[in-house]
Amino acid sequence: MRAFLGIDLDDDARAVVADFAQAARSAVPGWMGEKWVPQESLHLTLRFLADVERAFIEELLGALAPALERHDPFAIAPLVPVEPVPGPRRARMLWTRYDDPEGRCGALAATIDDVLAPLGVPPETRPFVPHVTLARARRPRVFAPLPDLAAGPAASLSVREVTLFSSVLNRSGPRYERLDRIPLGVR
Repeated sequence: MRAFLGIDLDDDARAVVADFAQAARSAVPGWMGEKWVPQESLHLTLRFLADVERAFIEELLGALAPALERHDPFAIAPLVPVEPVPGPRRARMLWTRYDDPEGRCGALAATIDDVLAPLGVPPETRPFVPHVTLARARRPRVFAPLPDLAAGPAASLSVREVTLFSSVLNRSGPRYERLDRIPLGVR
């Protein structure tokens, strides 16, 4: 199965991020036909695992639970409501980037990499950026920043657990299923 580890958005954070996505869709009609992440699927990815066997998942969960106990729950808030990636002239996706000044999301991602290494999974080579993907473009597109969103609400995201998701690909885009939740700070 295709799987990944992430942070599931609570209802308040999901509603704020969905509002950002709706404002972006309305403001830039050229993006209307692209693949927008449904509100119920919004999440912050910590580590994509790709195709894995069920036995690997069980081994991973056994190793991950004690490692995540060392991380206390925390909160983060959006810094950039809608950001074109890699840039506004040739954006391949839009995301909401979260402000993580203490690096706590990055520390979670690093812990996950540390747990994955003895299981034979190489570490992530790209720098970790805490974000929620809003849309993916089939080909690079122009996306001008939306200045009126900068002053919008910045509901914080409460991070109390890491969620293991499966990802099933279909014509309308991936469908995510929550397989397990690993709490933070349980000692």
